Amino acid sequence: MIKAKVLLNKPVSLIEEETGIDNWLVAVTQRPEARYADVNDRKQLERLMMGPKFGLDCLQMAIHVIDECGQSLIGYEVPSGLNIWQDYLRAIRKLMEQDKACVSYGIDPYLLELERQRNGQLRCTIRLELFPQDVLTQFITSEKLFLSELLRAIEFLWSKLLREYPSQSEFDICKPKNEGKDIFIEIESLRKWLLQLPK
Repeated sequence: MIKAKVLLNKPVSLIEEETGIDNWLVAVTQRPEARYADVNDRKQLERLMMGPKFGLDCLQMAIHVIDECGQSLIGYEVPSGLNIWQDYLRAIRKLMEQDKACVSYGIDPYLLELERQRNGQLRCTIRLELFPQDVLTQFITSEKLFLSELLRAIEFLWSKLLREYPSQSEFDICKPKNEGKDIFIEIESLRKWLLQLPK
């Protein structure tokens, strides 16, 4: 099972206030989920979006992959579960161009590797950058399922922001931003590519 959730990154002050711990790093080490606000939590969403520092860096993605036995392959239970979502999108862009990708992953020195396999499968590996032989997680899943879930989560976030907060939603996921740096893959290109993938 694959579940992608786009979450909002809470500021340090809010993490410390909500957890009652005056060191945010200790707080998120003990409770990794405390770092993020769910987009369905209207109270937290409004508090974050109306803040003066709300921007693209507040938008992050948590990927959860659970195998048929219920074991977490990616999620809060393993270090690789909390990630900046554009890492996935950079990897997907490379995957579309080269059938394999290797990108830096998150704020820790990890690598995210995606490689297309036969029969519509995708191998996902997360390893330590300094010691590549140390693999945090590796699994093979349906390429279409994996990428469709990422796209679904991204589109859900944007439709929600544009519908509920049109004046604050000055971002556009369909075009690269950040002064010409290609942070975001063109979403329309990903939609078209997914239609061509085998089920």
